[in-house]
Amino acid sequence: MAETRDVVIVGGGHNGLVTAFYLAKAGFKPLVLERRAQVGGAAITEEFHPGFRCSTLAHNAGSLRADVVRDMQLKQHGLELVTPEVSTASLTTDGRALILYADTKKAAQEISRWSQKDATGYADFGNALAKISKVIGQALTLTPPNIDSPSSGDLWGMLKTGRSIRNLGKKDMYRVLRWGPMAAADLVSEFFDTEPLRATVAARGIFGTFLGPWSAGSALVLLLRAASDPEARARSRKPWQPQQGKPAQRFVSTLMSPKFESRMGSPPA
Repeated sequence: MAETRDVVIVGGGHNGLVTAFYLAKAGFKPLVLERRAQVGGAAITEEFHPGFRCSTLAHNAGSLRADVVRDMQLKQHGLELVTPEVSTASLTTDGRALILYADTKKAAQEISRWSQKDATGYADFGNALAKISKVIGQALTLTPPNIDSPSSGDLWGMLKTGRSIRNLGKKDMYRVLRWGPMAAADLVSEFFDTEPLRATVAARGIFGTFLGPWSAGSALVLLLRAASDPEARARSRKPWQPQQGKPAQRFVSTLMSPKFESRMGSPPA
């Protein structure tokens, strides 16, 4: 008799593994199929030269939400995230460098060497981004409602989201509606005049996508990423700890249970 499964997940990347975890937690028995000999996708660590290992694709933790880390107990399984003092260093063709620090005041001091107006705008941008991304982050934790027949829980979730948006105030509520469809380049130009700063901040809206800085909707990507790390303006502040650089293995060690199975070296038919 052919084996049956509740759910089959094709692809054992970090998203597939997190999905499998929550399905198993909900009582399902998911099967993860991965073409490669190891799971992890963008989160794997590999040896690129004898004795030297690093994450060969993902340069930081990206949109790894704090509640996922907590639910999967990834820190207890050895995952360590770090916040470097310097978030981003952007080099220019004239030999200068724009250094953005994790500390907002220190970053503003650096930006003031290029433009005092942009130094002030950096704080304003960060405050607006933090407020709006908090609302978006709360909405992302909700199960999408059943539009045809919403439950009381669906209605309550939509009500809470609506109240959160309204509590932003008229100015930021208008920004939520206007920024989403925008290009990231247009969004950052509302706050900054310095081209290296514009490019550095806008880049967060295109990493890992097929979008460009002038693509419609790239501002929404920036907002979604800020929702997982609202204090970071230019990029995620949570790269993997090099000494502990095996995030995919942390996922796997968390997932090992009778309710979960992964099969590697299993290309889809």
